[in-house]
Amino acid sequence: MKLISLNIWGGKKFKSLINFIRNNSKDTDIFCFQEVFDTDSNINESAGFRLNIYNDISKILPNHHRYFASCVENYITGSFQPNFIDFNLFWGLAIFINKNLKVTSSGDFFVFKKSGTFNPKDLNTIPRNAQYLSFVKDNKKFTVCNLHGIWQNDGKKDSPSRISQSNKINGFLDKQTGEKVLCGDLNLDINTQSIKILEKNMSNLIKNYNISTTRSKFFPGNDKFADYTFVSSGINVIDFKVPNIDISDHLPMILEFS
Repeated sequence: MKLISLNIWGGKKFKSLINFIRNNSKDTDIFCFQEVFDTDSNINESAGFRLNIYNDISKILPNHHRYFASCVENYITGSFQPNFIDFNLFWGLAIFINKNLKVTSSGDFFVFKKSGTFNPKDLNTIPRNAQYLSFVKDNKKFTVCNLHGIWQNDGKKDSPSRISQSNKINGFLDKQTGEKVLCGDLNLDINTQSIKILEKNMSNLIKNYNISTTRSKFFPGNDKFADYTFVSSGINVIDFKVPNIDISDHLPMILEFS
């Protein structure tokens, strides 16, 4: 199987992003996306973001089931605007999975704050959820967890909230039978205790494959890491790579596994 995880930056690089997804659509079983907007309004773009990017992606993945889990409503996350907007808008996580795979369960759970608690004047209050689905392939159960971790304006170092987030993720995955994949933009430095907690029961492929960075040329900062893929011990990793492709301010993580 093939899984791609990517923070899509709200579709800012729309044409190149869509081309990348389309070109990988036939042989990719699972896409895990972060920073996904969805709206039922006729407002397609604002502040450089594609507000209906969820539907845009859905149109080019007709052979995939789609799952969406929002954590912020009626705010253009990433715009740094101090106020809510006056039309329906949702921002969060999306998983697209090939219809040939039998999904047995899906959902999301919050790892930081709760839905509806966001204060647009303080971006540190953005709630965070983890999205998951379980499926069966060749009589083997897999659970994929898609996460966009806590953002803090002082960087990607440890904090009590981030330690708690990692413990909540571990607590959830420990209860799941079968094999597990955790992926996404975790907003964490590679040497944090928050990462070490996740490494207790899973392999960190960013470390194992000596990935030098997960950020593209569009990222203005110095942090080289934000995105991670972890796998449980029973996952057979066939290949893992983070190609330098300019489709977002993050780079895609591509995992081939069984």
